[in-house]
Amino acid sequence: MIRKIIWMVGSGGMVAALLLSACAPAVVEEEKVVPKEEVVTPKEEVVPKEVVVPKGEGNLVKWTATKRDGTVVEKMLEKPRYGGEFIFTNDVEPSVFDSILDASTWASEPVLERLAIQHDWMRGPAGTGELDMMLHIDSPFSFTPMLATGYEIPDDQTIIYHIRQGVYWQDKPPMNGRLFTAEDVVSDYIRLFGPGTYGRGRGPLLSDPDKPQNSISVSPTNKWDVIVKTQPGTVPAVFMAMGCHRQIHPPEVTQKYGDMNDWKNVVGTGAYILKDYVSASSLTYVRNPNYWGNDPFFPENRLPYVDTVKVLIIPDSSTQQAALRTGKIDTLLNLDPDEAGPLLKSSPELKWVKHVGEAQLTLNMRNDKPEQPWYDVRVRRALAMAINHFELRDVYYKGDAGLLQWPAYPVAEWADVYMPFEELPASAKELFEYHPDRAKALLAEAGYPQGFKAEVLVASAPAERIELLQIIKEYWAKIGVDLKIDVQSPTVVASTTRFKRQKEMYMATMTSASIYQMTYFRKGSGPNNSLVEDPKMEALYVELIKTMPDPKWRQMLREVIPYIYEQAWFMLLPSPNQYNLWQPWLKNFEGANRSHVATFWWPQYIWIDQEMKAAMGH
Repeated sequence: MIRKIIWMVGSGGMVAALLLSACAPAVVEEEKVVPKEEVVTPKEEVVPKEVVVPKGEGNLVKWTATKRDGTVVEKMLEKPRYGGEFIFTNDVEPSVFDSILDASTWASEPVLERLAIQHDWMRGPAGTGELDMMLHIDSPFSFTPMLATGYEIPDDQTIIYHIRQGVYWQDKPPMNGRLFTAEDVVSDYIRLFGPGTYGRGRGPLLSDPDKPQNSISVSPTNKWDVIVKTQPGTVPAVFMAMGCHRQIHPPEVTQKYGDMNDWKNVVGTGAYILKDYVSASSLTYVRNPNYWGNDPFFPENRLPYVDTVKVLIIPDSSTQQAALRTGKIDTLLNLDPDEAGPLLKSSPELKWVKHVGEAQLTLNMRNDKPEQPWYDVRVRRALAMAINHFELRDVYYKGDAGLLQWPAYPVAEWADVYMPFEELPASAKELFEYHPDRAKALLAEAGYPQGFKAEVLVASAPAERIELLQIIKEYWAKIGVDLKIDVQSPTVVASTTRFKRQKEMYMATMTSASIYQMTYFRKGSGPNNSLVEDPKMEALYVELIKTMPDPKWRQMLREVIPYIYEQAWFMLLPSPNQYNLWQPWLKNFEGANRSHVATFWWPQYIWIDQEMKAAMGH
C-alpha cells in the first residue's frame, strides 16, 4: 500500500497529514516530504531489563592489543565458555553448496574454508575496533591467514601461497580426516578455472589459459607452497579470484561425484560439520572436534565454542522478528529503522548496533543514447539539483539514513577512500543540495526550456521505492520534467535490466563492495546499469590494477570521487541505515558478520552464555 502524501504550509510551520490509499498516486501540494511512519529509532543502547547476572559474568580478564597505527587497546573480556546452541535465520534456502558453481554459498561457510579472509576478527568490533565488518567490502590484498599462512608476489606474473601445516579434513567419508595438503589446493584451483565453473571468466588471466594445470602447481622446492603463474600484469585480478574469494573443496568428493552440490557430500576443514539439511526448514551443523583454529583473544582455547549451529529458513520478516522477540533465534541482521525500532521498544534487553545500509538507492538513466535528454551532462546535473536530498534524509527518513555511501562506504575499511560531503568541491556538492532555479537554467541551456517527458522502470516491491519516485516526480515537475512511473513485477524488471533493455531510466541500488573493479563504469560490465562509456574511468581501472598491491591505488580511487559525482551518470538517493540486533547471551559478537564474500564463517568465534539464557527464561 502506497501512502498518499500531503504537505501543508502554515504560518507556524509545516503540518503533515498522512492518508492511506491503496492505489492513488502521491499528491504533493508543496515540495515537502512526509516523514515515514513514526518509529522508535534507538539513540543509545538500552540497559536490559530483569536480566539475572550469573556468577560467571564477573569472570573478566584484561586483554591488550596493539592497533596497526601503534595505539594500544586495553579492555576487559569475559572468559568464553564451551557448549550450547547458536540459532540463526536466513530468508532463503541455499542455492548451491559448491562455491565453484556459484559464489553465493553461505550454507557451506561454516564447513569449507578459504586460503584467507579479508578481515581479522580480532580487529573488528569485538576487539580493537579498527574494522566495522558489517558490510560486503572487498579490500584487495587484505589477508587474514586461514588455510594459507601468507603469500609472496615475487614478480608481476607469480603468486606463491604458503599453505598451513597441521590442518585435517573433517572425519567424514570420503575424506575420513586425512591431512590437508598443498596438492588439495592445486587440484581445486585447477577445477576453479576449468570449463563450466564460476571462475572460468578469469581463466584467460593464467599463463596457460587453456590448461590451468600448467599455471598452478606445488612448488618443486617446498611441498607446502602453491605457485600460480599469470599473464603479465594480471596478478591482482588472479589473486582476487583465488585467496580470499574461493573456498577449498575436497578433491576426493569432486572426483567421485563431479561436484559437491549434494549437501550429504559436503565436507571441509572448517569449524563445523554439516549434519542435516531439511529443505525449506533448517540446516544443522555440529562442532568439528579436530578443528585447527584457536581463539585470537584467548589463544589457549581451541575453536569453536558452540556445540551446535542451527539455521532456520524463515522467508517472512515479521516471523523472523517474532522469533527474535521471543528468544527463538539469537540474532537478526540488517533491519531497517522501522523494523528495529519496535523490536527494541518491546525487547529493550536486546543488544544492537547501527550501520550504514549495504546499498545506495540510485535512479539510473541510459547514457548511451544521444537522442535522450540526459545524454547531456547539463541535463543530468539539473535532474540531480532538482531533488532535495537533505529533505529526503532528514524528513522522509527522520534523519536515520545516509546521504553519501557510494562509491565508498563511510566505514573504517574505507576511511582513507571515503570523501564526506563537506570535503567535496562545490561542483560536486551542489548536486546534493537543492537548487531548482539553477536546474531550470541548466535545462534551458541544454535546449529544454520547457522541460521534457521521462519514464522510469521500477519493481513493485519494495513499495518504498515507488513512494520515493512519487516524491521525485513532484520535485522534477517543478522544473518541467514529467516523469512517468512504470511499475512492473520484480521478475520483469530483473530480466529487462539484465539485458539492458530498459527504455530510459530505472531505479536500482549500487554497493561499494568492489568499487575498485569499476564495474559501474566499464563498457560491457553487467553492473553498468547506466551504460556509462567514459575513457577516463576505463583508463583509471587499468592504472588501479597495475598499481596493486601498492596501497596508492586507494588514494587514486579517492581522487576520482568528485569526478564521478560531477558526471551525474545516476541519481544517488539517501538510503536508510540498518541495524543488527542480538540476544544478550550471544557473546563475542558485537554485530560483526561480514568479510567480503565470507558471510557465515564467524560462528566459530562466538559463544553462548547458557546460564544467562536460562536465567532469562529461554
